Amino acid sequence: MLKTGGNALFALQLLIMLVDSGLLWFSLVSRRWEWDLDKINARDIADNVVELMTTKLLRLDPEVHGALRVAAAFGMQCQEELLRILDRVDDEDWDEILLPGGGRETRLLVNEGRSIERLLDIAVSEGLMARSGSAYRFSHDQIRSAAYLLIPESRRKAFHLRIGRCLWKWSEAEEMEMFLFVVVDQLHRGVDLIDDRDEKINLAQLCLLAGQKEFDMSGFLCASVYLKAGIGLLVENDWNQHRTLCLDLHNSCAETEFILGDFGAMQEHLEQVLIRGQSLREKLRAYHTLVQSLGAQGNLSDAINTCIKVLNHLGEVIHEPTPEAVTADVIAARKLSENITEESLMEVKAMEDPDKMEAMRFLNILSVYVYFENLQYLPVIICRMVCLSLLHGVCRESAVAFANYGLIVLCTTRDYHSGYRYGKLAISLLERFQAKEFYARTHGIVNGYLNNWVEPIQTCLPTHKNAVEVGLLTGDTTFAMVNAQLYIGAALHTGKKIGPLLEEVEIYSKQMIEYHQLSMHKFIKPIHQVILNLMGHSEDPTKLVGEEMDGEDLLSNAEEGGNKAITSVVFFNKMWISYLFGLYDNAFSFAEKNRVVENHKRPRFHIVCNHTFYRALAALALGRKTKEGKWRTIAHKAIEQMKLWAVTTEWNTQHKLELLNAEYAYLMGDFGHAVKAYTSAAETAAKHRFIHEQALALERAGIFHLESGDQAAASDLFSQACNCYQQWGANAKVKHIQ
Repeated sequence: MLKTGGNALFALQLLIMLVDSGLLWFSLVSRRWEWDLDKINARDIADNVVELMTTKLLRLDPEVHGALRVAAAFGMQCQEELLRILDRVDDEDWDEILLPGGGRETRLLVNEGRSIERLLDIAVSEGLMARSGSAYRFSHDQIRSAAYLLIPESRRKAFHLRIGRCLWKWSEAEEMEMFLFVVVDQLHRGVDLIDDRDEKINLAQLCLLAGQKEFDMSGFLCASVYLKAGIGLLVENDWNQHRTLCLDLHNSCAETEFILGDFGAMQEHLEQVLIRGQSLREKLRAYHTLVQSLGAQGNLSDAINTCIKVLNHLGEVIHEPTPEAVTADVIAARKLSENITEESLMEVKAMEDPDKMEAMRFLNILSVYVYFENLQYLPVIICRMVCLSLLHGVCRESAVAFANYGLIVLCTTRDYHSGYRYGKLAISLLERFQAKEFYARTHGIVNGYLNNWVEPIQTCLPTHKNAVEVGLLTGDTTFAMVNAQLYIGAALHTGKKIGPLLEEVEIYSKQMIEYHQLSMHKFIKPIHQVILNLMGHSEDPTKLVGEEMDGEDLLSNAEEGGNKAITSVVFFNKMWISYLFGLYDNAFSFAEKNRVVENHKRPRFHIVCNHTFYRALAALALGRKTKEGKWRTIAHKAIEQMKLWAVTTEWNTQHKLELLNAEYAYLMGDFGHAVKAYTSAAETAAKHRFIHEQALALERAGIFHLESGDQAAASDLFSQACNCYQQWGANAKVKHIQ
């Protein structure tokens, strides 16, 4: 215990060493273990397990501890297939790897053929290693350390370099693909000893392949390491002799740093390409990364201008979106696409023209940023993408084009089923090309803006969450976070319990900050604060002020910056929370301000429908208070609109229509109809799983009965409403009713 310090491995190996040395033995006479303490004390025994294991290893045959050195060079474990590649090396390499200090005349496996596996089997029999499936694994990390120390420090770089060279030289193509990371790692550990320029260039190419492979597997941090290692091997003259390699390494590294959120490092690599690029084609990939990074950092104007500049050079001039120009573009796209079915779209040829394919890439990015910054450009861009797809062939970006075209059709015609149809076409293209990199983008549009006008809104939630995961895996952090924002907004208005939803909001909020998706983070701040208010975590639940945000600051900054989308989100949530807590004047005022901003015209179902719904509810409450006819007119128009929506998406709207009918009947004095409509609204909301609006219908029915003098019925309805609000998690509403 004094010697080993309680280290179990040290104690075990020490006992084995004492037995092997004859200093510890089992007496058959006394039937117990006996030892010679004087001789043990006189023995120069290692002070730690690494020294002890090193001594033990050195007593093995030279080829065995040579094999252990090889295994240790790979880490804690090594694959059989890797060792079999080394078995093929020539005599010189074999001797340098297995017997660098001599002993060539006393090889163990002269008659059996070379096999590192057989040598390691001896180590297994000694308890130094263990077999684990098709791999050899050191029994303990200290044993691996002892084996690695058998390689003199002065020779370690050369040892790794020789192993890397041997693997590279003797591997078949499939083996090289399998062990690419191992080969690059071994070579790079000895890179300082490489003098040959061609070998360095070949290693840089391997680093590029390894980086691209890690990138494709979403191993972005490892990809960055490999790519930077490759760049470190380049010299100035390589820009002349190995130009493609230099461009690929810097572009790949810039793309990786963008995903990792290191915009400073990304910019350094982009500058190398943009400064040294000799043609637009050499710069296109860098421009692609540049505009994505500008957008992610909130510099939407710069991103848009850069995209338009590149498109002009590609022959796709983006004209001013005048009403006449937009109409012409929409008509052209409609003529080409109106008879397209899923079956006929699958028969359209794939796009081959490289300039058109590049144009589709930049149009695709541009469509993202004009949506948030210059919405009037969106129809021009999307119609151009649809026309290019149907005239020159479809490509991966065509999925996004058809999804967005469905959005335009929905905006301009209010033809919800046609918009829904184009969404289905988009998903078909996504599946045809297996375009996972556009999964988050396409599903964000289809499920965030098109499907809810036909399908139950609850059905979009799992797809949004999956799109977040796929987006992060494929490096599309922008639309991963767009889907997170879409999910949060939709989930809150499906009646999802807000306690668990708050946990998801906090996770997504951290991810948005981590991935520098600041625009999306601003979008969820008002929703985050509303949830906190509803749960009772705010002094005044009617104000968007608390631990998450100051609504006035966010609104002021959005208005000063001309960000209508953020302004709209703030006004919408202020309207909603004001109505829920009985501030009807404020609710209607915020609804009117949102109408002036007009961003709610983007057909996101729960925003458009609920804006109409709660604006009308506020008007009905004010109508009963003031008796002014204008409120009745506003409510009547809203009811007519809700009837139209109920035709296409009854699941999402029928309970809202019933509640508007109930409140309107109450205003008009038709109490019998009001009672039936309140009951129907609550029952339908419950049936369709909108527990928050079931609670609202019960609460409004309670107010109706209270004001009508039926306190018993009112008390029962308020109790039911409180129960629903409590299930939803809105403790502040429970307190408000009580």
